[in-house]
Amino acid sequence: MSHTLTKKILLMGHTDGLGGAQTAYRELFDFVKQTGYEVKIINITDRKSYEQPFGRNALMGQVEHKVFGLQKITKYWNLVLSGIRARRYNPDIFVSIGLSNSSNFISKFLPSGCFKIAQDFIADRSQEEDIWNISRKNFNGIAVQAPSMLDYWKKTLTNSSGVNWLPCFPQPPVDGVLKSVKDKPKDQIKLAYFGRLAGNKGLDLLFKSLSDLPASANITLDLWGKGDQESYLKQLAQDLTLQNKITFRGGYPADRKGAELMASYDSLVLTSTEMEGLPLILLESMAYGLPFMATNIGAIRDCCKNNPDTILVQPTQDNITTGLSTLVNRVKNNQFDPIRLRQYYEQNFSSAVMAARWKECFDNPKLFFS
Repeated sequence: MSHTLTKKILLMGHTDGLGGAQTAYRELFDFVKQTGYEVKIINITDRKSYEQPFGRNALMGQVEHKVFGLQKITKYWNLVLSGIRARRYNPDIFVSIGLSNSSNFISKFLPSGCFKIAQDFIADRSQEEDIWNISRKNFNGIAVQAPSMLDYWKKTLTNSSGVNWLPCFPQPPVDGVLKSVKDKPKDQIKLAYFGRLAGNKGLDLLFKSLSDLPASANITLDLWGKGDQESYLKQLAQDLTLQNKITFRGGYPADRKGAELMASYDSLVLTSTEMEGLPLILLESMAYGLPFMATNIGAIRDCCKNNPDTILVQPTQDNITTGLSTLVNRVKNNQFDPIRLRQYYEQNFSSAVMAARWKECFDNPKLFFS
């Protein structure tokens, strides 16, 4: 298909940190490049020097994220420069990874022939939100992360044309890593949380549920990640006399070491209470055959549908406690199947499945979003 090779794609997204949006940006870049499109990028970053992983040749502009006082002038100047270069590049498709004022600004420089797509990672947004309305006006298509997020807009908007779903590529799984399937009695049950220690992650509810569990003597919880709630959570663990069960491990390792670490646990737990799309950590967990318990927030239910190796609970104290109790019993009785979970991931969330959807979009974006 020769038209694939000639299409020019422009991507814009955040590079600072290790969150889902940053991963989605890096992985989308890799997909676009590997598929044979021509690709350029505009990075949103507060780092002074330009860093990998994109390679300098692809970089068309760099724009500050958080600015104060006179820095706003620099940011505005960098936005204008990036906009002028973007217009000159004349892309066929522009993708903003996440909704942002900066990408709305850039979109206005692009020629009318360019199809503009903005990805939104936040489920159940209010249709009154400024950023949503401004983005809908400036972009030809809004791409939400999962089918249930699309269903929400179909129910909420009188006219949902121009909204469709496009997945976010997770970190591709490391080859040959899968949770052990050996049936063995569990004297110690090791749970893990991977992610930011932030207020919307419901970790206080998780701690309280752990302390409420009648038989929690043999359960430990490792927290992998950093965040502004760290000191509050450490204090809470002490107040609940859980300091022997809960360990704060800091940032988690990358690549094979991180994959093997993840696969060494009995289960992952994610008790978000708000502001989620479909967390990529759950896709990574499935790829390694690691079962999880998660709360029914955002699009999390999309990866629990017909999936016997997950437990989905409502984000309340009582439900999380009941869910934990069920989780522990199922782990003890070896009722989770890593191979089955990995197959579920391959059929529904693997890179090949996601790539097919992105190709369909890039081949004919007007049709995809009509």
